[in-house]
Amino acid sequence: MIKHTFMKALKITGIVIGALIVLVLLLGAIAPNEMKTAKSITIDAPVEQVFNTVNDLKTWESWSPWKEMDPGMQVTMGEKSVGEGAYYTWTGDESGSGKMTILESEPSSRLLVDVEFDGMGGAKAPWTFAGSPEGTYVTWGFDSKMPYPMNAMLLFMDMTEAIGNDFERGLNKLKTKIESEKRSATPKQTIIEGDMPYSYMVGIRGTVKMSEIQQFYKDNLGKVYNELSAKKISMAGQPCGVYFSWDEQNQTAEMMAAIPVAKEVDLGGEFETVALPDGQAIILNFYGNYDQMDRAHNIIDNYVLLKKLETEMPVIEEYVTDPTNEPDPSRWLTKVIYPIKS
Repeated sequence: MIKHTFMKALKITGIVIGALIVLVLLLGAIAPNEMKTAKSITIDAPVEQVFNTVNDLKTWESWSPWKEMDPGMQVTMGEKSVGEGAYYTWTGDESGSGKMTILESEPSSRLLVDVEFDGMGGAKAPWTFAGSPEGTYVTWGFDSKMPYPMNAMLLFMDMTEAIGNDFERGLNKLKTKIESEKRSATPKQTIIEGDMPYSYMVGIRGTVKMSEIQQFYKDNLGKVYNELSAKKISMAGQPCGVYFSWDEQNQTAEMMAAIPVAKEVDLGGEFETVALPDGQAIILNFYGNYDQMDRAHNIIDNYVLLKKLETEMPVIEEYVTDPTNEPDPSRWLTKVIYPIKS
């Protein structure tokens, strides 16, 4: 009797378990398998400052919504903490364990972050940053696919809403952190019309592929500086890139890695002295990373159109800030100078 009852109970249990498995499989077949959301906020700060904060994983603990929910969470930073390839791992009672990695990093523009949840798959978290009249418009996204048949849970749990709520808390904490930081305001771009600041440039000139401009500059500027030092000739300004032509079709530029001097000098050899046009010039004080110089030239292009001016070559970029003394690229000053045609 007892055996019969036990076997009957076992059979019923097996039927129930089997039915549940079938039910899960059926629900998994009709349930969505993708979780996708994005939340945005406007932060009253320059794009460079906001981007640099998010691009540095060491800052995340100070505004992460998950650290707030799991104060005991342990974070271990990888060998690199800033930019593409940076990562950290975490473990916690509430948050579980996993790894976060910056897969792509485009300065002051976008990030793509990979999030791995141990035993639960992964997700991609894209970030975008855009300037706005109020500061910086930031969007933080989440895109993940839950494997079948585990995706059946999505019919009963609104995980997208939960993640969205976490992101909103995180973005608000990020906003509070950045806007309350006690630091001087990032300098603003300014543009004026004034006298050409320099009369002569001395340097090494060449026709260079656009992809090799930075290397040309690095290879030759030191030679110019050393030669001027050896001849005891004073610099009249900071190191410059002087552009005599810009050929988009052939992707080449005729340029000079140069230093301003007060008078014409003859260094001989590979060195050349160029007299700059007299008269007025458009002078832009541009603050930002060197890979954003297209923005600087676009600002001047728009100014020229607005003022109905005509410019001439050469165009000068004077690199005022030494990056070894200022780690924040948003504070690097480049003076961009366009001579105004008489």
